[in-house]
Amino acid sequence: MYGLFEGLDDDPGTRELVSASLAVEQVKRLVAGGVSEFHFYTLNRADLSYAICHVLGIRPEGDQTAV
Repeated sequence: MYGLFEGLDDDPGTRELVSASLAVEQVKRLVAGGVSEFHFYTLNRADLSYAICHVLGIRPEGDQTAV
């Protein structure tokens, strides 16, 4: 996991993708270990929280997007 952000100082878009991917993988591991509730601290980055939840299949009510 170390070094995943190396060379991305000037590439915020890629840093965000890496961050979201890491969060998704961490949540999946925690769920497999029995954790069922989460709180994300994304420093006012609602888009990042939304992306993480979307990948995990958590969608707003009324969203018919297939998982």
